[in-house]
Amino acid sequence: MPQSNKRWRLFIDRPIQSALLARVVLYWAVSLLTQVLMVVFFAVISSSPDDFYVRAQQLWSHLQLAIIASAVVLPLILLDVLRLSHRWVGPIFRVRTALHALSRGEHVPPIRLRENDFWQELAGDFNVIADQFSKQNATSPTVTDENLAALAKD
Repeated sequence: MPQSNKRWRLFIDRPIQSALLARVVLYWAVSLLTQVLMVVFFAVISSSPDDFYVRAQQLWSHLQLAIIASAVVLPLILLDVLRLSHRWVGPIFRVRTALHALSRGEHVPPIRLRENDFWQELAGDFNVIADQFSKQNATSPTVTDENLAALAKD
């Protein structure tokens, strides 16, 4: 049965991805505020005082539509950034998990990343090192309690 490439977790590394999404929301808010201020400033300088007050209601309704349209697009942008972040957070998460397993002396199968994931070279380098580490551990004698007891008697 072929391995599925379907991602099923919303967050892989919550602190990193949450910080990224918070930054996107901040950029969105600054951009929206800048646009609103530019429109209001242009309306103020391009109309007479009497005309501005008459058209203020119409200006406000146009600004509300722009804000609503921008707010509707924001979740799509956040979802896209989150999905894109999977392409670099997921591989790093997998390498970190494999490093923890290696540090415990466990056998680690080669890391295989999805075709569009970032860090392909890092995974390849890790696989070479993990293979060398496994070969080195296979040829070196393992230290067991019996070996330590025998060494202590000598």
